[in-house]
Amino acid sequence: MVRAPYTLQVDVALPVFETVSEWPPVTVTTPNVNLFLGPFETLSEWPALTLAFDQNFTLPAFETVSEWPAITVTIPLVAGDLVTTAGQVEWNYTLWGPGTDVAVLLPVEGWRGLPQVDNLNVARPAQHGAWDGRKLSQQRLVTLRLQPNSGSNPSQIDDMLTQIDLVTGLPESEAPLPLVVRGYGDPQVAYGQVIDRDVDMDGDYNAGLPTVTVLIACADPRRYNIEQTGVNVPVGIQTVLSNAGNTSTHPRIRVDGPVTNPTFANADTGRTLAFALDVLAGEQLVINTFEGTATVGGEPVTSTITGTSAPIVDFTLRPGTNRVTYSGDAGGDLAVALYRDAWL
Repeated sequence: MVRAPYTLQVDVALPVFETVSEWPPVTVTTPNVNLFLGPFETLSEWPALTLAFDQNFTLPAFETVSEWPAITVTIPLVAGDLVTTAGQVEWNYTLWGPGTDVAVLLPVEGWRGLPQVDNLNVARPAQHGAWDGRKLSQQRLVTLRLQPNSGSNPSQIDDMLTQIDLVTGLPESEAPLPLVVRGYGDPQVAYGQVIDRDVDMDGDYNAGLPTVTVLIACADPRRYNIEQTGVNVPVGIQTVLSNAGNTSTHPRIRVDGPVTNPTFANADTGRTLAFALDVLAGEQLVINTFEGTATVGGEPVTSTITGTSAPIVDFTLRPGTNRVTYSGDAGGDLAVALYRDAWL
């Protein structure tokens, strides 16, 4: 008898249950195993951060090493910077005389003397003499005689003459250049331009000792101190400006805003300089009494000068004491007067 197979299909619902699998320990022994893992991502959990304010930290002594780039400072030359001893002449920042290879031969003409004078006296038609008039100096003409010395090698004289030519040519601008001369006292400066240069190719030239004659015309004939004087002039306070020279000098005046209608009065010359304008905060009024100009922020304001004011070029500091007062209708704090003692 053969039993026929019997199949029973029943769905049985099982409750939640847990299985525990036990695996025998696996030990793998192999030398130098390299495991290559593919890209994977990990999730990290960090503890909450707590920030505390107003904490004081005490650090122990420590040392830092800093590297800074090399610092280069270029200071422009000022007239007279190169002059160190008596007998030297500096023309446009080129030094001649003792200590150089170019001697300054005596005499230096036209430096210490009074230039030619325009005598503005007017003859009296029916009496002896004349009515007194103003005496005004003409331009100052200074003659320098230079002797470059290449006596030990006369063939180099042309190179030395070329160096003189380079600084005594005719400039492209009419702006005057500084001429500083020092005798036994303090050096003084005047401003001019070369109008003549002469050198003879003679026996002295062949010997490497030629004489170069240079003529300098100083349109402003005054000689000035090298050092510039600067004086603060507070508003409303009479301030003394002293000119130790023997002739009037022209100051430059700087006025910081805010100020309304700034005015300057010189009690010793009787002249007043007055402007009808507002100089705003952050602006500066610059007055150049020698040039006769006034600017604010580089823009001319000369037209704002009042009818009671002297012309700008006539506001000068006479020799000796000058009692100057700065005032304004409103505002105003401090003005600065810059000037040099002047000599004829």
